[in-house]
Amino acid sequence: MVENTKAVRVAVNVMRSRLTVIGFNIAIVSFMIANIKKVSGGLVVPGLDHTLHVGADMALFMGLALSLISLVAYIISGALDEVGVCTHWSLIAGDLLMYLALAQTVTGFFTPLTASLDMVAGRLPHLASEISILHAAPLIGGGVAWFLATYAGPIVSLVRSPFQRRTNITLGLAYMAVLLALSWVSSYAVLVEAGGSVDGSGAILRVCMELIQPFRW
Repeated sequence: MVENTKAVRVAVNVMRSRLTVIGFNIAIVSFMIANIKKVSGGLVVPGLDHTLHVGADMALFMGLALSLISLVAYIISGALDEVGVCTHWSLIAGDLLMYLALAQTVTGFFTPLTASLDMVAGRLPHLASEISILHAAPLIGGGVAWFLATYAGPIVSLVRSPFQRRTNITLGLAYMAVLLALSWVSSYAVLVEAGGSVDGSGAILRVCMELIQPFRW
């Protein structure tokens, strides 16, 4: 982490480029939320005319929420003067939230796809080898994207942060706390969608599995 005792002044274009990423992410999430009910599989709930993809739905809505929160963090990082450079540590907080939002979007996008391919494989056993290749391709691509967004991106942002070391460490700890909370929520969403009973047994293992969740896709 960069130790800096001088006043931090980050060019506003740095923040603008991130706002563009957030805008694209919100657009993708909004599209998926509107169309995920058309995807096969999911939890059948009496009274609803479509199935529920509980895990993917939760990931998409959390991705949307995190995107909006990161927008606020980026906006308040800018100084209110004629230049508008970013001077507040909320710029890095926005980075961390942006990466979490991207990871949630990856989860919401790829989880239903892999589940649908599993259903296709069950109905077309004579094409099992071909479908396994189709299953592996998005699984690997999505998994790499998820790990980069969840771990690599935040680490790079914290290492390259121009703010004080204490601030960066605090932001890193806060990031891990939020990641654990999201993993806890995701573990229960997966359990509910699978039709399992929600109890305390194996809770720690389920949360730990969500920290490397592409391996369960």
